[in-house]
Amino acid sequence: MTEHVTEAVHATAQGSAHEGVDIVHHLTQLDAVDVFFWKIPLDKLHFELFGINLSITKPVIFLWLAGLILFLALTLSFRGGRLMRSKFAQLLEVYILFVRDEIVYPNLGEKDGRRLLPFFLTLFFFILTCNLLGMVPSGSTATGNVNVTAGLAIIAFVMIQGMGIVKNGFIHHFKAMVPSGLPVFIVPIMIPVEIISMFTKPFALCIRLFANMVAGHAVILAFFGLVFMMQGFTRYLLGPLPLLGVIGISILEIFIAHLQAFIFTILTAMFTAMSMHPSH
Repeated sequence: MTEHVTEAVHATAQGSAHEGVDIVHHLTQLDAVDVFFWKIPLDKLHFELFGINLSITKPVIFLWLAGLILFLALTLSFRGGRLMRSKFAQLLEVYILFVRDEIVYPNLGEKDGRRLLPFFLTLFFFILTCNLLGMVPSGSTATGNVNVTAGLAIIAFVMIQGMGIVKNGFIHHFKAMVPSGLPVFIVPIMIPVEIISMFTKPFALCIRLFANMVAGHAVILAFFGLVFMMQGFTRYLLGPLPLLGVIGISILEIFIAHLQAFIFTILTAMFTAMSMHPSH
């Protein structure tokens, strides 16, 4: 269950059933972390450096938590190069082999793929962990914040363009953006189109991940809102129906968490391959 479920139950306990659920508030709240029925305020952690807002908000807390979980899980599972690993380590190995054999190698080839595999594994596991943290009690989905997905998209953009420059050289990389053999009068049109395309790819990655993660939480809150709107005997008679919807959407959210991590990673791999091998 997401963090919004916990907040919704808390709202009910305070007698706010007649007001319903403020979906926008729960989706945009950044200044507090909910731990079951307690709120830990973060407003005192606001500070700036050279005019840049470096405040510690709820998405930042859960970004750190996702990184810590990944560090501990991977370090403890694969320390010492042990052959006999735990069941959890074997599960992680399934994910690793999937990313290697179904995402990285098919798009980048074995030679380049082996070099870039650590990056794509980190990208996949980090997004997946951030997505799944919203499914635990009092958790929050950091990727449901557009600033987080924009940061991931910028990293993907740097990887895409950087590997193209490393592979082909600075001048040839940007020269190859426009396909050869085009009529001369088409070239002035294609240059701005390709430049715009260079930025729209990471923008699409940003919005796709953000929108899909927010949508699931919004639907769950909407189902809870139906329960809060019911009064008297109707709540006991029809109340379980929206709750069944919440359970169904929550199960679907687990699938979507994996799917969005996969889509972000495979599209980044495809765009990187296109940048490194423009002739293909």
